[in-house]
Amino acid sequence: GLTYSKIPGAFEIGKGEKLVLTIAIGYGAEEGRQHKSKTPEQVMKVAGSAPEWFLKGVRYALLAPTSINQQKFTFILHPDSKVSCKASLGPYSKVDLGIVRYHFEVAAGLENFSWL
Repeated sequence: GLTYSKIPGAFEIGKGEKLVLTIAIGYGAEEGRQHKSKTPEQVMKVAGSAPEWFLKGVRYALLAPTSINQQKFTFILHPDSKVSCKASLGPYSKVDLGIVRYHFEVAAGLENFSWL
């Protein structure tokens, strides 16, 4: 979100619809560049040591695309392998939350935890 140019005629928005985000698919004309990323410690809260499945989930979540690369989310490990994820304030942070939660699930494995 917030990083594209509106191109007249590139898409149509129907009555009652709202453009929330766009997704680029394909290959760019250039290789691109790496963006700054937060560390796992900056986006997780754990009492004690974290199991490997949780750390892997957080690392994958950090690879997920977020609005203007802000990474405004926090994963919290609760007792009994329960996990919650909260969004901070920022543009499209709730949309980002769904994307990072999916990345976390894929890496952590749904057999290892449940959402709180």
